[in-house]
Amino acid sequence: MRTIILTALLITGLTFESSAQKFGHINAQELLLSMPDRATAEATIQKQAGEFDNLLKEMQTELTTLTQEFEAKNQTWPDAIRNTKYTAIMNKQREMEEFAANAQDELSKQEATLLKPMLDAAQKAINEVGKENGFTYIFDTSTGAVVYDGGENVMALVKTKLGIK
Repeated sequence: MRTIILTALLITGLTFESSAQKFGHINAQELLLSMPDRATAEATIQKQAGEFDNLLKEMQTELTTLTQEFEAKNQTWPDAIRNTKYTAIMNKQREMEEFAANAQDELSKQEATLLKPMLDAAQKAINEVGKENGFTYIFDTSTGAVVYDGGENVMALVKTKLGIK
């Protein structure tokens, strides 16, 4: 009976030992911010956003001018002019809203395009570090999904893999 229990304990111990898992964690957001290409991508996006903002300001100035003229003269205009000017104001507002939405979409697409190579490189480096160092899982602590911050921080290993100091 003791032999069976002892054998069972040894087998159980060997099973737990052979299935030990190694966990790591990394703050992927911090990693991306430390990548050299990030600053260039950010500058490109900010430049484009500035151009969109300037055009939106011009459109707002035009709308303000149309609105002020309408408020000042609408009582003296015949219906045809009043309706035309009112329609012009509504069209300018709609144009601004469409432009703002399109600009935001374009900026989002541009950001995704510029960040994709960095995201791919980071993912590749994390995968390689995981394989080379025997990690079962590497969790991203920047997502807030990690409940327990145990395991090894692999940031330095990944940065080394990417050539970042």
